[in-house]
Parts: sequence; structure tokens; C-alpha cells
Amino acid sequence: MALVRRFWSQCIALLICVGCGESIPPPVRYASTKVDDHSAKPNPANSDPKLEPGFGPYDVQTVFYIEKSNDKDHVDYAIRLDQHCTPTSDGAMFPYWRELQHDPPTGSHPLKGLQYMAYGFSDQRIQKKKRVGGEYLAKLKQVDRVLLIVTKQGPDGYCTATAYTTIKGVKNARLDHIYVKVAGMMSADWVDVYGENIVTGEKLVERLTP
Repeated sequence: MALVRRFWSQCIALLICVGCGESIPPPVRYASTKVDDHSAKPNPANSDPKLEPGFGPYDVQTVFYIEKSNDKDHVDYAIRLDQHCTPTSDGAMFPYWRELQHDPPTGSHPLKGLQYMAYGFSDQRIQKKKRVGGEYLAKLKQVDRVLLIVTKQGPDGYCTATAYTTIKGVKNARLDHIYVKVAGMMSADWVDVYGENIVTGEKLVERLTP
């Protein structure tokens, strides 16, 4: 099985589709239970009115991101969390556009219909819930790698989420971002996966080609 399929190739079969987008899960706006010693601090950055879709107080805005060769905008991947930094559901992660093309950046906005074929998930689900934090599995439609997302409360009291995957044969490498060399409207020349060996600190880059 190829590690990277032709980027956006599945879009052709869906050109007549109306409303092909994926639903974005609602955020947890308030603590669902009484605040206790294990509750995270609400992150004030999540209340930025320029952000669309909106974020709840415990969400992580960027677990990892995709950058592209044809413009400066990113596709960021966020995760919905509750006050104990636990993923809220089996569909807790979602992609959205982070607008960086303009100076200063103008905010963000949701993906539209067919864009989910390029940047959406083929699978995502909760693997483990803990008293604080949890483990979450996800797989992108166009990059054939299983991602492990570990969520927890950081030293500053805010929730954190870190993505791990296999990069250059290194298991459980920390995933930083993915770069797509766009070839055309529905194809890519290659995909580079960037990360770090968490044992040695070595920076890792693996090129995936169709």
C-alpha cells in the first residue's frame, strides 16, 4: 500500500457532491463537573474573536499543521478537550485554515466541502481516557500513518496535545508538521513529514512520494 496516494484524487468522484464537509464538534464551554484539583486553567488565547470556528477554554488550537508550496496559509489540526484535558469524543479533532498569507494574519476559517478529501481524517477515535488527559488515535486521508495524540495538563496549567508517529523508521517520533509540494489542483509531487526523535533530539524529515 502506497504511503501517499495521489493528493485530492478522491475529489474527482465527489465533484457533484453537495455538502461533502465533515461536521466540527462543539467545544466544551464550561466545566461539566465541579472544578477540582485536576482541572485545567481556561486558555485565554482560545477566546480570540478572530478565530473561526470558535474554541472552548480547554481546546488545543494546533496539535500539528500542514503547510503547502503554493501559499503561506496552513491547515491546522485542533482537538476538543474537557476541563481534565481529555478528548471530548471520537470525533474530537478537526482541521481548519490558519490564514497567514496576509500581514498581519487575518484569523482562521473552516474547511469547505471537498477540501476535507485532501485534509480530513479517514479514522479518529479515543484510545484511552485518564484521570487527567488521554490518548487519541487519528489517521489522515492522504498520509498513510497512524498518529497517536497524547493530551495532558502542562506546567502552566493549560491543556496540551502532542502528536507522535513513525518518521524515518523511528517509532513514536514527535510530529511537528507536514509539507505538501503541490503539483496541481488535485495532485502533489511529494509530502515531507517533519518531526523529532524524542530520545536523541534528532530532527527528522521523511519524504513520501506517490
